[in-house]
Amino acid sequence: MTLRTAAAVLTAMLATAGCGGSSSSSSAMPPGSSNMVRARFGDGAPELEAIINGVPQSIGQAYLQVDGQTVDTQFSYGSMTQFLFLTPGTHSLTALDDLGYRVGPLKSASLSTGKEYTLILVGSYPKYRVLAFEEPASIKGGAQLSLYEASPQVPKASFGRFTASGHSNFKQLGSAAFGNVATVALGSGVSDFGGYVGKGNQAFPGDALTLRQVSAFDKQNELPFHNATRLSLFFYDKVQGSSGSVFGSLDK
Repeated sequence: MTLRTAAAVLTAMLATAGCGGSSSSSSAMPPGSSNMVRARFGDGAPELEAIINGVPQSIGQAYLQVDGQTVDTQFSYGSMTQFLFLTPGTHSLTALDDLGYRVGPLKSASLSTGKEYTLILVGSYPKYRVLAFEEPASIKGGAQLSLYEASPQVPKASFGRFTASGHSNFKQLGSAAFGNVATVALGSGVSDFGGYVGKGNQAFPGDALTLRQVSAFDKQNELPFHNATRLSLFFYDKVQGSSGSVFGSLDK
């Protein structure tokens, strides 16, 4: 998954408004931020559409605003921002193009002080919504696998591990219902590792990722890898004609 940050000037604007950027889901909050929330934002909607010339049409390349401030200038299917600081409570998300056509504003659930969230825009025209996933607690010194079930078309999905080198030995480790995140511990560390989303011990077509596919630097498919201890899998509605609907990130 590609992680994007807004331009420096926009980050400065967000900081002034009570928000800031960070690249990890489990880094300690800086002094004075204990009354804040950390959140990142993803696009899980296969197509962002608005009424253009009287009919629903794609708005194409969009940018994302949170509470009226731009946080991502390239907000598209599968993208994910870095973590930002927000005030507790509800927030407004709007995806829009340069001509002003937009999806939203969409209101998030209320976010609690001191917690961390992943907020994902899902659905299709005209039923878009924002899912709020509270970030899983990390296991010190261990590896984890998480599934964020953000596919309205699939009420429940299984997830698990497989051997990366042979793309074999698929084994279900858990499941998650739509709108929920599930996490399993993998022990002190794993290698030759990949994660998948599917049904039982079988991955949905194209929905299996090795660690190296998520980060090209992780050539041995090992976890923990540098500061990352968790493989996060984000399961979305599939784009017509695409090979898969799972995106990944390496998180603390």
